Amino acid sequence: MKNPDLKNKLIPQKWTEIYPQGTKAGNDESKFFVCLSRNKKYDWRSIAAISKESSLSKKRVEEIIVKYHKLGIVLQHPKNELHWGYWERVPHMLPEKKKSISSSDKESRIKKAINKND
Repeated sequence: MKNPDLKNKLIPQKWTEIYPQGTKAGNDESKFFVCLSRNKKYDWRSIAAISKESSLSKKRVEEIIVKYHKLGIVLQHPKNELHWGYWERVPHMLPEKKKSISSSDKESRIKKAINKND
């Protein structure tokens, strides 16, 4: 992984890996993601701006947001509920990985063993 900040983050798939390419829905989603993810000037975009730039209706933009928000690919701005971002543009917003109980227990035992030997 290139970005060390992502080491402990849950990384979703990229949109290009899962959108329905070659279909009408896929064409709409492609327009949506090109608008949301490729403009370097913006990390967050409003529904209105995405609609205007992609030539999709606001309703269609909202449908795409709902679909990809459930997958963790599109993230909502923490302070402005009308702004959305693509996970690669705002990676700091990705949720942290949760360690399993067995992993936490293993780390705890190793730390105790190391401290006991010091």
